[in-house]
Amino acid sequence: MYKGRKNDQTKACFRLRRAVPNTVTSFSLLCGCAATVLALRGWIDYAVYALFAAAVLDFCDGLSARLLRVSSELGKQLDSLADLVGFGLAPAALLHYKLRLILNETISGGLSAFGWELLTLAPFVVTVFSALRLAKFNIDTRQHDRFIGLPTPANALLIAALTSLSMDGNQLTAWMESWYAILILCGVLSALLVCGLPMFALKFKNLRWRDNRQQFVFFILVAVIAAASVLWQQGLMFAVAAVIVSYILLSALLYAIWAQPAHNQSKIISSN
Repeated sequence: MYKGRKNDQTKACFRLRRAVPNTVTSFSLLCGCAATVLALRGWIDYAVYALFAAAVLDFCDGLSARLLRVSSELGKQLDSLADLVGFGLAPAALLHYKLRLILNETISGGLSAFGWELLTLAPFVVTVFSALRLAKFNIDTRQHDRFIGLPTPANALLIAALTSLSMDGNQLTAWMESWYAILILCGVLSALLVCGLPMFALKFKNLRWRDNRQQFVFFILVAVIAAASVLWQQGLMFAVAAVIVSYILLSALLYAIWAQPAHNQSKIISSN
């Protein structure tokens, strides 16, 4: 009887441990929903805070799953659905509201008003490509220690930071006051989500420089950007945007450096 009771307690403990990551993911989903609603109502600052909270919880659910050594197919699918809302729908809602502000005078009346209204829906193409990105990630076996294409959380945080800077009148984002610039931004980010560009993950294999060069270089860049943000008094959103842009550019640079020798080697092999 004692052994049976102990087994029941062990099973109950395991079920409780397995529920922790899914609970965290569920709160991330709620934050994504809140960010979307707040963005559509024009409460941009609060929407950005909710999106950042979703990103923190998204990091914590994976961390808790690894620490507790629990994983499940349900958790994987729930995480993708939460990411689609928080990092696909919410950032598109931010850009939608920004675009509506820019076109406010244009769509106030006239025969072309319906066409301009349709144009304000263009940012939701980011949601579509985010869904494609997440679907590819779920079935791509190459993305265990690296990413193929821009991860949806990074894309969402970049949009949130740029939108926040723009709404605050930061001169560095003055280009976002043009409606066609918003459309170009949506197109570029959508392409980055599903492109074949390898992007390094921030996981350290060990503490050796040789095995983690890109991670060490990136964190040095982060430290430089953080210091520059403090010295120039640019604030957190500038730092976030600069860090993510640096991550994209560094990934592209590393790919260009490493792909060229591999390409030359393949030519040598084929010629032999």
